[in-house]
Amino acid sequence: MFKLFKPLLGLLFFLLLLACSGKNEVASLLSEAESYMTVKPDRALCLLDSVKWPEDLSRKEQALWCLLYTEAQEKNRIKHSSDSLIQIAVRYYEKAGWEDRKMQAYYYCGNVFYDLNDALQAQEYYLKAYEVGKSLDAPSLLGQLCANLGSLYTFQKLYQPALNYQKKAVDYFVQDADTVSLSVTLRNIARIYVCENKLDSAIIYYSIALLHTSDSHELYMSNELADAYSRVGDYERGLSYAWKAYSKIETADDSCLVSLTLGDLYLKTGKMDSAYSYFSFARKSTDLHTVCDAYRNLSRFEKYRQNWKASADFQEQYELLRDSIEKQTYMETLARLQSLYDYRLVEKEKEYYRQEADRKTNYLYRLWGGSSFFLLMAVCVAFYLFKEKKKKEEQQDQSLRLQEQKYKESQEYLKERNVTIVKLEQQIAVEQERIEENIQRYEKKLAQETDRAAEKERELKMVQVLLNEKLVVPIDGIQEEVDFNHLFFTSEMYLGLCTKWKKLDETQWPEVVKTIDHVLYRDFTSKIRILYPRISELDLVVCCLTKLDIPVGRIASLLSVNSQTISNKRKRLYEKLTHRKGSAQDFDEFIKAF
Repeated sequence: MFKLFKPLLGLLFFLLLLACSGKNEVASLLSEAESYMTVKPDRALCLLDSVKWPEDLSRKEQALWCLLYTEAQEKNRIKHSSDSLIQIAVRYYEKAGWEDRKMQAYYYCGNVFYDLNDALQAQEYYLKAYEVGKSLDAPSLLGQLCANLGSLYTFQKLYQPALNYQKKAVDYFVQDADTVSLSVTLRNIARIYVCENKLDSAIIYYSIALLHTSDSHELYMSNELADAYSRVGDYERGLSYAWKAYSKIETADDSCLVSLTLGDLYLKTGKMDSAYSYFSFARKSTDLHTVCDAYRNLSRFEKYRQNWKASADFQEQYELLRDSIEKQTYMETLARLQSLYDYRLVEKEKEYYRQEADRKTNYLYRLWGGSSFFLLMAVCVAFYLFKEKKKKEEQQDQSLRLQEQKYKESQEYLKERNVTIVKLEQQIAVEQERIEENIQRYEKKLAQETDRAAEKERELKMVQVLLNEKLVVPIDGIQEEVDFNHLFFTSEMYLGLCTKWKKLDETQWPEVVKTIDHVLYRDFTSKIRILYPRISELDLVVCCLTKLDIPVGRIASLLSVNSQTISNKRKRLYEKLTHRKGSAQDFDEFIKAF
């Protein structure tokens, strides 16, 4: 018996050593895989795949293996198909209280749900990760976390929170000196501003992103910046960045994408042949959105050239592609709504179980508190009646105080109102005195103006008397004047003024003035100027033609104006010449008698 026990003891010891060495080997493998995660993620994934039975590991090692395996898939761009692995890590680290691991578990759980098109659960885990990690020194992971949150909010068209988290991501990437992630995040901010139609801000962020970008992203950023400049109307800079993007082309689809931007810029700058060439080339793209935009622009181009058949053909192609894209977008929207519905169902179930637990807890509390309730009821009723009685007494006292206070306030108000009435009456008396003084001053001023006008009228009468004296001629000269009048009123000049001339030009007017002043009415125009020194040449013409008894309609025709204008001038000239109010007929009588 003792001989058998000794070999069994040795075998048991060997198995214990083997188990311990196995545990040490797994811990070493997990540590090595984590060290390769950043530089050689494919090597890390191979090491993790070498663990044949991860479910046989300890809870701690299994949680770490699940976390690292999910991270390795993420690094190797393998799309996640289930959240079962990462949920093991989440549950373990939630209880373990290991903050940096818990933050990683939440973050990669959010990434898994993002791959599963469950945006709301991804957002929930991202926010949990951010709450845990914002007090930790992990700028790289925090930057990726905030960038992903910003992308989720952008996907839901919630642009303001998206901007907030993308800008936080920028700060973390600057702190971590990660220029590649920094340039991508700046580009995402620029895209959000494009969605909000804030193109100036978008251009600024695109320009900053280009300063930090790598060659792999430079083509797309330059092309998007060119499109932003095109939208704001800066076509020269837009072309510059479009050609910069063109120089980075590596694939046919990239070439088609940049050609679409170049075509749009050349179309807006009026270079139709170049625009047509680039739009035609863009149709070769395998991307539906690029081809759709190309057909839309070609249809618009042919419509501009009035090539209606080609425009209709391109429009038909555009509408087919647009319907296909809208159908695809519709399906994606349905999937997103389905995800939202599923999320709400899960939340509803959680809420149901939460309510059930609360209901049972509340039942126990009610059972325990029921007896206390009835015991306290009598005390409460008695206390309530006592308080009510006291409250009524206080209300009565307060009512009396309020009535007394209102009476005092009304008396004070009456006193204040009487004082105000007295002040207003005094102000009214002062105003009446001031108004009476103003009336007296204006009456005095009016009397002075009346005297001045009478003086001007006397002066005018004296001037008229002097003029009449100077105009007296001998009787013998009257016969001569009659002869001159007869000659003039039968002359070609008078016939031209009455009927023949279409317009009184600069050569005819001096002859008419000369005839009036030297033959018919000596110094007529000079005497008019004595009465009205500042008379215009046009007004003088009206005076002369009126003196010659030319009709108002004919005067208007000779001066190329309407009859109403001549009538207004006659009325105004009468006031200027006589300093009296009068009508156009008064002017005619004055001129004829002058």
